[in-house]
Amino acid sequence: MQELKLDVLREPERTGDSVTEVCRPRGISRQTFYVDKRRYLAGGLEGVAPHSKRPRSSPGRIEPQLEAMICGLRKEHPRWGARRIRTELKRSGTVVPGQSTVHQALKRNQLVAPQPRRRVNADKRFERELANDLWQIDATRVELACGEAVWVVDCLDDHARFLLFALACKSPTGEAAWACFAQASAAYGLPRQLLSDNHLSFTGRRYGQQVAFERNLAQLGVELLNAAPSHPQTLGKLERLQRTLKDWLQDEGPAADLEQLQALLERFRSHYNGSARTRGSAIRRRASASCPARRRRPRSTSSPTTSTKTPPTRAARSCARSGRPDWSATRAWGSCWAGAGQERGCRSSPSVSSSTSTTARSCCGRWRSTAAGATRHLESADEERR
Repeated sequence: MQELKLDVLREPERTGDSVTEVCRPRGISRQTFYVDKRRYLAGGLEGVAPHSKRPRSSPGRIEPQLEAMICGLRKEHPRWGARRIRTELKRSGTVVPGQSTVHQALKRNQLVAPQPRRRVNADKRFERELANDLWQIDATRVELACGEAVWVVDCLDDHARFLLFALACKSPTGEAAWACFAQASAAYGLPRQLLSDNHLSFTGRRYGQQVAFERNLAQLGVELLNAAPSHPQTLGKLERLQRTLKDWLQDEGPAADLEQLQALLERFRSHYNGSARTRGSAIRRRASASCPARRRRPRSTSSPTTSTKTPPTRAARSCARSGRPDWSATRAWGSCWAGAGQERGCRSSPSVSSSTSTTARSCCGRWRSTAAGATRHLESADEERR
């Protein structure tokens, strides 16, 4: 390569052709010719050798110490990915780059195996806005140290993916499912709805009957929802949890019996609810919803012990769930089709004085009726309430 470049550099002096005539048939630009000529005059034949195109400095590259920490966490915990490693470093107070940068550091050190292209993510997702609005329940099979197959029934909150309870049992029966649900509801209250698959331990709708699990939920006022047959994606949050559970049990070692398996499940529940979730939004949500609120009890119908004296021109109203008062009964309406010279009375709250009916001057009134007719006044409700 150096000899070819040297021949091109000497050809204008040897043939008398211009630099443009020498470079055009070879597809070389004039700028490249003069750059190589300067390098040859400065360093001789070694100056025209291929140079590295790497920039002198890489401001976006992480520090070697941080890269060593990333690789150390990966070697210590082979199941941790870039997202989990980044979260753990952030928790320790280290200033960390983005998730993709952490992944590139793992690839650069051959700590990540090449993976095939993943399937397209689902375009339909659901997540309840409140804790205890929807729970998911399912069962999965695991093996003991002796090779015996046993089952784990687990219950998950849909909002925060909080593992409510996990029960080890010999088979996924209705009694085991109800025992798991009873333990979860005793600690965190009752949910509004419960989602399950179509296993006979949860529902008998495919067989035209009602199982004990359904009857018990109906007595408690909990609505049971069932996924479509052969569609495990509906319980995708719980299916993903079970994958994490099996990986964790594989690392901790198989249990000898059901008692030891139950102890491992309690450890896993503490581990999963405390630090296993790594996505940023999930961590913030877990901090506020890690202990789901108990189901709201029905409002008491008894009168309050203390009463507030209401002015004669106001109506006492209760607050809605959003915290805003209900002003519907304090409004006064007048007919907008009243003829000239005819007064129209206005409906108002019983607690509003009758003197306001002729003029319809209510605290939240939007209509006024006069002898000449009804004229609509667009006044702000907030100013009138104040």
